[in-house]
Amino acid sequence: MIAHEDRSGQALRECSVGAMSANMALMHLCLETPDRHVARHILDDAIARERGAGRDRLLEVRSLWRETPNAYELIQAIVQTEAADGGDGIARCAAGFDAAAKVSPIAGVALYSLGREDLLQQATAEVVDDLESQGLLEHDRCALEIGCGSGRFLAALAPKLLYVIGVDVSANMLGHALRRCASYRNVELMQGDGRRFPSLSRASFDLALAIDSFPYLVAAGEDVARSNLMEARRVLRPNGRLLIINYSYRGDDDRDRRDILRLAREIGFAVRRCGVRPFRLWDGAVFDLERTAP
Repeated sequence: MIAHEDRSGQALRECSVGAMSANMALMHLCLETPDRHVARHILDDAIARERGAGRDRLLEVRSLWRETPNAYELIQAIVQTEAADGGDGIARCAAGFDAAAKVSPIAGVALYSLGREDLLQQATAEVVDDLESQGLLEHDRCALEIGCGSGRFLAALAPKLLYVIGVDVSANMLGHALRRCASYRNVELMQGDGRRFPSLSRASFDLALAIDSFPYLVAAGEDVARSNLMEARRVLRPNGRLLIINYSYRGDDDRDRRDILRLAREIGFAVRRCGVRPFRLWDGAVFDLERTAP
């Protein structure tokens, strides 16, 4: 149990000092313990040791778990879908997200939502607010989302943009996106191969988004990540922006920054933000790239 206590205990310690949100702490607790009883023991023990504001933050974790009683089982079920076998990295990714969509399309695209639509929408709104703060959302602009999942960002951005296209490798996730975006005439969905977008015209988008999708591309191989970066540059207009939120799940921020800086230089992007974490509800690292001319 000691190893589990060390890993999950670190998340709870970060939460107690205000460095991690309650939902993220609960996600880590559920991910890194062998069963819900051990998780509950670790949480209760951490609460008993804390005082003041730290204890209040951990009590928020416990309250969130009580409001979401199936959080542990749901997170474990989603993790199991990532173990899909067969094919290359992209094929495994597609199979994993197809399976996750059947378990929970909400938790499948954002494990830190704990399967709750309210948390998903709050986290989505944080990203949209960040895009607006950067001046990237205008009604005459077109956007592409690489790895659109169940369509939460397509639905959030459709009222703010002229046109939005979402690409994903998972047919099941695209089915959920189709239902989520059914009322928006300016949203189009495409099933991609995880590498290229041959049907999309050169210099036709002002903005490209890759939100929690690049970790799976990186895991499939740097050639896959590079191909997506090159395609994003091809379809972006000069000075168009590519926002990657989370480049990898390797747990090495410095390596991610080095890789982004190197690939951006080689492919033709200027780096405006490199690995900043502006969000409250999750730890997404923002890599904000601008397509250089010509």
